[in-house]
Amino acid sequence: MYRIIGLTWMMLALVAGCGGSSPTETEAPAIAGALKKASGPAELEASIKAGFTAVRGSENLALTGGSPDGTFTGTYTQEQDVDEFDAVRYDGSRLFVAPRRYLSCCYLVARASDDGATDGGSPAEASIRILSTDPASGSATLESSIPLEEEVSVQGMYLDEERMLALTSTLVYGGYGNYWTDIAIWAPERLGYRVYDVSDPASPSLEVDVGIDGVFVDSRRVGDVVYIVSRYTPTIEGLVHNVQSAAEQAQNQALLANVPLDALLPKMTVDGQSRTLVDPDNCYIGTDDDVGFPVITSVTAVPINDPAAASTTCYNEDAYGVYVSAESIYFTELLGGEMPGDATTRIHKFSLAGTALTYRGSAEVDGQVWRGGQADFRMNEHDGYLRVLASSYAFGTSDFVDHKLYVLRESPSLPELDVVAELPNAQHPEEIGKPNEALYGVRFLGERAYAVTFEQIDPLYVIDLSDPQNPQIAGELTVRGFSDFLHPVTDELLLGLGTPDGGGVKLELFDVSVITRPLSRGSVTLGEQGTYSEANHDRHAFTYQSGANGIDRLAIPATLYGESAGGLGLHLFEIHDKTLPSMASLLSVGAVTPPSNDGTFPFNDRNRAFIHDDTIYYVRGEEVWAAFWSAPTMVNGPF
Repeated sequence: MYRIIGLTWMMLALVAGCGGSSPTETEAPAIAGALKKASGPAELEASIKAGFTAVRGSENLALTGGSPDGTFTGTYTQEQDVDEFDAVRYDGSRLFVAPRRYLSCCYLVARASDDGATDGGSPAEASIRILSTDPASGSATLESSIPLEEEVSVQGMYLDEERMLALTSTLVYGGYGNYWTDIAIWAPERLGYRVYDVSDPASPSLEVDVGIDGVFVDSRRVGDVVYIVSRYTPTIEGLVHNVQSAAEQAQNQALLANVPLDALLPKMTVDGQSRTLVDPDNCYIGTDDDVGFPVITSVTAVPINDPAAASTTCYNEDAYGVYVSAESIYFTELLGGEMPGDATTRIHKFSLAGTALTYRGSAEVDGQVWRGGQADFRMNEHDGYLRVLASSYAFGTSDFVDHKLYVLRESPSLPELDVVAELPNAQHPEEIGKPNEALYGVRFLGERAYAVTFEQIDPLYVIDLSDPQNPQIAGELTVRGFSDFLHPVTDELLLGLGTPDGGGVKLELFDVSVITRPLSRGSVTLGEQGTYSEANHDRHAFTYQSGANGIDRLAIPATLYGESAGGLGLHLFEIHDKTLPSMASLLSVGAVTPPSNDGTFPFNDRNRAFIHDDTIYYVRGEEVWAAFWSAPTMVNGPF
């Protein structure tokens, strides 16, 4: 059941319970157009200024809870038709390696010059390296380097046939979770993008250099358009970002009285020429416009074949997460009711059509969706339906957490999203998770969803979504430990990556060919307590190649502890007989272990891998190593 909840701008702790309803229930829509286009500059200006004069209480919001197929692999993505930026990219002939910005295991807040990242291998280089690869010989050759200024870091890159787009920034916040809810951190910094002609990898040339006021949040590429999400808070001397008293409210009102709109909006520079980033006529504000909001969230759409012709859509409302499908972009906004247990998530949908974004509607669901990390796996769009898993918390009770699935779609007549189904409900009351179990790995795959919950054991739930208006739990399997990350091997096999009971890193192969009776087809455990894999929490560190000579290959980095301790290496696995789920097996086939570093901060290295024919390229930090899959202990490099 979802409720009409007035927009409350006070930041509060999240604890909530959840109820159930029948999937056939109908209720009045929660929101009839939560956003609207600003009627012009004056209305946008009023909304921003109102956001600086609203008494908000506490400044921070506490969040609770916890390959392509073929001869070579690329960057792993959540959605098949949505590319994701990463600081290491491979196109089958060229490797692009950007310098590390911050510790990949954590979300550090640091300027590029102060991040303090350390590594026992080659020192971080302030340049993007371009290497040509020769899989036949298991080698790579440095073609050129693109220098970077001291205060510029590369968040990630996208590759086209002849172009490389680098996303740049001067500040990093990790992009997820509670950093979204702060106001002051979005004060002016700089992000941007640079497009290089790399048709001749030995001589790359800069085509466009764009700078944008604000802080980089996230990015995706759909087709030939790169979407860049950023946030910006105006900075005016003496302005209090988080108003908590009538005196501070009056102070801000006086300061803002004669401030023009132009001074409140972010700017962008294109090859040194400055202009306003957003057009007020292409900005959305809340229908509760008497409240306003001081932080501008912008989506800049960049045609990669004409990168100077970018278009920006402005969204002047709170936000704490983003999910992108091939057709839409969704923002989540955390709300609270009158009582501490009334945590609610508002979801806004914008359709994507090239560089145009159009608001399609909003809805509210109980609980919170975004908790940081890879929480975008909790959302998925399929055949016009948005499927969402949210968690509600009620501490002090015997079962303090509940998880609920929501299915939403656009209203046929109004700018809103209708909640068309929930699970559990009166018809299907079985809960997702045992009492007090947190939600870990989630994956929506076509007409199914898979969810892993955990407190002491790991139930894997298989949810049938074939009838989107009547979802139900079809099957459940209980094993020890839990999976953080789930990968579809086939429609009938699922791979889980997580932590076994007692510690270590575990990969487990699940047979889901019979939806009502999921089974385990075996597992492999690496190391013991303290063993860590970056791939558990960063999908770009997971490498998968489907169908190499009828055998699937995968690789994950891991630092081993315990009797099998061997430092940081890239561990290789194969899946055999995947066309016969009952016979399928998961095998460990070795590890690529380059000469170790000095052992300082073993988790600090950024690890990526790409499989090309029988060669695997392993990028650890800035160093590139190579080995043949059939002889992983014979390592070539560093390149």
